[in-house]
Amino acid sequence: MLFTAWWVVDILFSGKTDRAMEPVVRLFRMTTVLACLLALFSVALPAQAAEEEWEFDGGGWGHGVGLSQFGALGQAQEGRSSTEILHHYYTGTTVVDMPAGHWTTGPDGLWVGLVSNTNSVSLTAVGGPLTICQPAGACPPASPPEYSGDFTDVTIDPGESWVFEVNASNPTECRFRKALEGNLGYRPCDGQLAKANDTGVRFRVNGKEYARGTIRFTPSAAGFHVNVTVSLEEYLYGLAEVPSSWPVQALRAQAIIGRSYAVATAVERGGSNGSGKLASCGCHLRSTPADQAYAGWAKEGGASGGTWVQAVTDTLGDILTHPQSDYAFDIAKAFYSSSNGGASENVEFVWGGAALPWLRSVSDKWSSNPTINPLARWTVVVPAGKIEAYFGWSAVTMVEVIEGPPGAVVRFTGRKNGSTVASDLKGDQLRLFLSGNAFRRDGAPVRVSPYVLTTRYKGPFLDTAGHLFENAITWLAQEEITLGCNPPSNTNYCPDERVTRGQMAVFISRAMHLPTASADHFSDDEGEFYESAANRLFEAGITVGCGNGRYCGDRNVTRDQMAAFLSRTLGLPDTAADYFVDDSATQFQGAINRIAEAKITVGCNPPTNDRFCPQDNVTRGQMAAFFKRIWGP
Repeated sequence: MLFTAWWVVDILFSGKTDRAMEPVVRLFRMTTVLACLLALFSVALPAQAAEEEWEFDGGGWGHGVGLSQFGALGQAQEGRSSTEILHHYYTGTTVVDMPAGHWTTGPDGLWVGLVSNTNSVSLTAVGGPLTICQPAGACPPASPPEYSGDFTDVTIDPGESWVFEVNASNPTECRFRKALEGNLGYRPCDGQLAKANDTGVRFRVNGKEYARGTIRFTPSAAGFHVNVTVSLEEYLYGLAEVPSSWPVQALRAQAIIGRSYAVATAVERGGSNGSGKLASCGCHLRSTPADQAYAGWAKEGGASGGTWVQAVTDTLGDILTHPQSDYAFDIAKAFYSSSNGGASENVEFVWGGAALPWLRSVSDKWSSNPTINPLARWTVVVPAGKIEAYFGWSAVTMVEVIEGPPGAVVRFTGRKNGSTVASDLKGDQLRLFLSGNAFRRDGAPVRVSPYVLTTRYKGPFLDTAGHLFENAITWLAQEEITLGCNPPSNTNYCPDERVTRGQMAVFISRAMHLPTASADHFSDDEGEFYESAANRLFEAGITVGCGNGRYCGDRNVTRDQMAAFLSRTLGLPDTAADYFVDDSATQFQGAINRIAEAKITVGCNPPTNDRFCPQDNVTRGQMAAFFKRIWGP
């Protein structure tokens, strides 16, 4: 079908109807375009394949338990203290000093995992020499000649490139090797990298720098682990969880919960003296967000790093406690995340287990404020095929939020082996499902939380496959002229149901991009889904309602009413011809003849087609075909 783009622009944006145009030009334009239209009930074109998708609307980023970092930012901006912020998110807690002499506060108390189960790492000294020991131990300041074959320690000078690597022939052995020059011989994969002096010297491991503690290499089941061993406060100096430029009270709150989480987690894994380690890294704490994001020198030496270090110093030894905690010295393990959608989550809802009294859901208006939190609201998309693969189903038929949020539960319904099946996801299950299977239409990274508000079906409707007007209905949905007939999921279009006046108003308003109305013109549409659209149609001169100031949005649209809607919408020219024998009694006879003249439709009694059947109802499928042939490609 041929359509002239300039004509569509005239209709949509000129602000005038064809009656206001010069008659000859008007007739030429309408004849050129509308003469190409097929009759409504001709054979429909085959539909193009489109993948079924589900959209999820929610807010926040992370697991949503405990403090929201963006919420803390908002509270600090309002002038709240770090203690007030913490008491809001952690019910019944108290800020106290760490017990003196605890093993986590020792100079090498905490083992922080930098690289796990690797075969090789690159090593560089920054700002001064580093001393190698293999096996690990106290490295004396003096070193024997390099490459002596049997050595205790060797110095790495600034600018030199070294590696620590596994013996390919015997994976239980490792060596230090100076790039392009040789190696120090294989020994057990147990080593240490220490500073020859502590004046501005830093370790560089795989390109990342660390200014505190020592670097330790320990054997693992698949190569070796690399850890930095530091005291608790030195660890906090490198904790990169929030920008250092944030208000000081937000930074102090972060320092306290970072310290509380670190101690509680380290004691869980290390025991009473720190000898225990997490097997996957040989560490007490991972340097990734799986525990806490530890960046070392990049944090304290970065922009405003001194402000963060000062916040750690200002809260020296401060931790959260709760009288009902089972952790050592009543410490409250302070889970936290980037943000939530308006309320934090109960810990047992997200991960199961005990309902910890300090990790209860609390309201969080700051986290849901888009001027504070860039992820206050998000929409992600999951292809239906991903859902089917996740559950092992042959089809997915419904996705809906059945509880919450907070505590949102999303129910998935589908088909497997010919039977209807269903499965619910909640908490971290839901967050991880979205993280692993969703995408954003704008291409941005998927950052989600369990705080899911609504779901929405996008794609070909489930009830239109093989329908005469499937192609037109798919186009109507792609243009967002209609969303479906069974909200909120809108998986169906209901093509054989009758079109109501309210639906017609919405269809036309969206197709024409009509501006917002300046007044409310009808008395019977208050709060109805079509209220705004009906007022737009009134001000566009398309309808005056059904009489007595009413719109009658629930009434079905008959074929003669449809003719009037479309004739007025398109500004069709009058015609002297009379095409049908059964329309003389309707007030819309002129409109019927105008759409017949424009070849938008033929009669209702083929092949003669001398009748229009003006009182017959219009179906939603027929309306989709009308719209596509007028406005579609």
